[in-house]
Amino acid sequence: MKFLRYTLVLLFLGMLASCYEVNEEIVIKEDGSGTYLTKMDMSPLIEMMQTFAGEEELTKDGLDKAIDTTISFKDILDSSKDATAEQRALMDKGTMKMQMNIKEKLFKMDMNFPFSGYSSLQKLMEGQANGTGGMSDMFKGFLGGEKKPAPDTTKIIDEAKEPDMKDIAGIFDVVAKNGLISKKKNEAKYKALLAMPDMEKLKSLQGSGMEILYTTTIKLPRPVKSADNTLIKLSEDKKTVTMRYNLLDLLENPDKYAYTITY
Repeated sequence: MKFLRYTLVLLFLGMLASCYEVNEEIVIKEDGSGTYLTKMDMSPLIEMMQTFAGEEELTKDGLDKAIDTTISFKDILDSSKDATAEQRALMDKGTMKMQMNIKEKLFKMDMNFPFSGYSSLQKLMEGQANGTGGMSDMFKGFLGGEKKPAPDTTKIIDEAKEPDMKDIAGIFDVVAKNGLISKKKNEAKYKALLAMPDMEKLKSLQGSGMEILYTTTIKLPRPVKSADNTLIKLSEDKKTVTMRYNLLDLLENPDKYAYTITY
């Protein structure tokens, strides 16, 4: 398990370090339960790992071998002293599937969280199960059982102050209830995000051609009655909503990606 834990640390350190693609898939059943799935293709992080650790270290820790595994968040939560009761309730049944192949420069991760009602869905859409915020504390607990943890990784996590997925998702006030899904910009949270130390560096990447492609797909139990954002695409039966954009554009103009959907 050492090589898996080492890889997970690198993953969250490099959350916004490279171009990658994120697919957010939400399925809502008639009773309000469902699944929240985030798929990330983070293959560009392979080069970062090779630079950070070196070929010899990767080979020693087994990272030169192809990995295809599924990890239960319950195991991580049980190993963490810092996980809150709210995190446990939200993430306890979640799983993370990870595929990594250094030779093929492949690095993909899927996080799947079942939810029992709209309250939990709202928290998931607010980013409470994404990014390094909170998550790094749990992984430090998961790493704590190692007799010889990877050098300085916990220190690096402590010092990582870059904006992460939770910070970005957190600029929206989310409402999720029966018949309504909405995301509206919270001005105070948006200003706080812009004030983060490395925010200007991240925004400057827009002119470099970098993209963080983000696709949201929501499968609803009933047809959509109204959707107020022209970027939203509806399926033929109007039960599936799709929205695709460059996450870096969202940082510049979040109002453009706000929406209210009734169904």
